[in-house]
Amino acid sequence: MQSFKGRFEPTRFDDLTVTVDFHCHSACRFCIVQEGMNRYRGLPLARFDEVLEDNKRHRKHRRVIFTGGEVTLEPSLFTFIEHAKASGTFEHIRVQTNGRRLADRALAERFVAAGVDEWFVSLHGHDAEAQDYISQRKGSFDEAIAGLQNLSELGVTLMTNTVLTTLNVDHLSAIVETVRPFRPVRMEFWNYLPMEDFQDERGLLAPIETLGPPLRAALTRCRDAGIEAAVKYVPRCILGEHGDAQDNTQPDVVIVEEFYDVYPKFACIHEAKCEHAESCLGLHHPYISKYGWEETVLVPTPRTTPWEEPEHGLWRGSDQPGNKHREEHLDHPEWRALVEGVAERQTATLVSVQVQRRACVIRFALEGASVDLVLTTRDEASLALVRSASFNVHYRNIQGSAGEALADLVRDAARTVVERDRGAFRLETRKGLVGPDSVRRPPRPR
Repeated sequence: MQSFKGRFEPTRFDDLTVTVDFHCHSACRFCIVQEGMNRYRGLPLARFDEVLEDNKRHRKHRRVIFTGGEVTLEPSLFTFIEHAKASGTFEHIRVQTNGRRLADRALAERFVAAGVDEWFVSLHGHDAEAQDYISQRKGSFDEAIAGLQNLSELGVTLMTNTVLTTLNVDHLSAIVETVRPFRPVRMEFWNYLPMEDFQDERGLLAPIETLGPPLRAALTRCRDAGIEAAVKYVPRCILGEHGDAQDNTQPDVVIVEEFYDVYPKFACIHEAKCEHAESCLGLHHPYISKYGWEETVLVPTPRTTPWEEPEHGLWRGSDQPGNKHREEHLDHPEWRALVEGVAERQTATLVSVQVQRRACVIRFALEGASVDLVLTTRDEASLALVRSASFNVHYRNIQGSAGEALADLVRDAARTVVERDRGAFRLETRKGLVGPDSVRRPPRPR
């Protein structure tokens, strides 16, 4: 099994990000999809409608997030929002944006009236000189500030995002002060991920020792202003008293699979010694290649429990701005019904039913032990314990020892799934889009 650190985990499967398209009117110097811009395609509306129908039946997601380059440039975005709203299955609709087009008050009002109640706005500089240099577009700062002002006045839930690079590391506290008047519920700080510049030829990767002090100062400013803060891809031990701000979770996402072919992997030389190894990703490989393992800079928190290589990422509930993350996840009654009664027959406990994009993980506990029953899309070519109409059924992650009793539990649960599954359940076999539909065809020569 691959550790979650080799993948994009932990994932909030209750939240779904939909990539509508790839184009943008900024050209940020750190852009991680620069080569994919205007080449990758977004999710077709027909495919999104399939997702919505599935969510109506099985309620997998409670929040939908629209993104894609600069998604407000995409004319079809309002159609996606309309379909999402009409489905009646989402508690919140969020848009990720650079905020520039929202300087148009009428457009901002139209989005809010359509049902977008959460906004995630990027701001990477504290003033026009810094922001316009980073975005390589003069006037982008003034437009983003006007957009933030409009959103603040419209009373929506407002969050901001700042990518940490050598270009703004000295101005992080100033960025907090710039954003503060708009009353965001959260400010997020994401360490730069070089996905098209593995050797950091652009010189954007800030050394951890250089990044730490100004980042901690900015987090203190957030705390003093009553703004929730979240930090991604920075080792927890660098955050000092703000360690709880570390949050490497991301929503489930529908995107071109090629996007993740070059997504950085993470590691930490102190992983097995650190109490936070299950949630702290450590350093990404491009950073390690340039600056080394930073073994004397990173300081592990001594473990209180033995460390084991995790089989899969931590489960996290839905994102709840202003209240960190919901630890509870959606109750999935139709999925739970597949094994209803098994725990009682086996004198066990049904701990949880977690529906992910490519798997449903059902956890049982018995006599101090536990086991996960895992349902994946039926595939005759893959190994399985048994197959039902919709699924390959597996088990994994056995903790503790309950001998034959645990084996009886697994057999009973698997048999029950086979008996009750009528073929109406749907799981994905891939993360996102593949094949010719995932990229634009080049124009024919005239």
